[in-house]
Amino acid sequence: ESMQKNGKSFIFATQPHGVISFCGICAAISAPVDNKVPTAAASAVLHTPIIKNVMGIFNLIDASSSSIRKHLKRDGVEGCLVLYVGGIAELFKSSRKEERLYLSKRKGFIKIALREGVDVVPSYMFGNTSVLTVVKNGPLAALSRRLQVSLTYFWGRYYLPIPRDEKLVLARGKPLGLPHIPEPTDEDVNKWHAKYCEEVTRLFDKYKEKLPMYKHKTLYID
Repeated sequence: ESMQKNGKSFIFATQPHGVISFCGICAAISAPVDNKVPTAAASAVLHTPIIKNVMGIFNLIDASSSSIRKHLKRDGVEGCLVLYVGGIAELFKSSRKEERLYLSKRKGFIKIALREGVDVVPSYMFGNTSVLTVVKNGPLAALSRRLQVSLTYFWGRYYLPIPRDEKLVLARGKPLGLPHIPEPTDEDVNKWHAKYCEEVTRLFDKYKEKLPMYKHKTLYID
């Protein structure tokens, strides 16, 4: 509702990726606004049979810089999008033992947001990395990284590709308040990227107490 009132577009920057974002699926189904907001995905996902159909619930668009910038020029909700910042690289950091994000080098979305005059809303999806376990190494894992689409083996309950019955929590922060800077410098990008990382860490530390599996974990940003 607030987005529709001020007419501003947002990048809903989300993490962690997980093998399959069950938390994101639940959000897309249950929240009216989330249903309208597309998710940016690698080009390979948009052209891979079965995967593109399964992931169709997210109303996918290409995650290329040009595609994202074009989409953000729309007004209000029509110009918003969801972005899994860590991408496929972060998928292979999924673990039930520790929580790791691939975020330190992912600054392009901040630069785009500054250029286009849109804001960034950080969110954290608890449970995405614990409902399924992924094979992190091997030929399929290497191929997945190269093609930017998950082709590796994963499992959950009974060592089958069935998600474990665990609690999922979506913690969404407030917009960071990014300014409009048509030609941002590296200093500008680094400043707002650091603020983003701080807010993601704050969200994690604040809401991890709601899940027994997370309450004693530390968030690592690679």
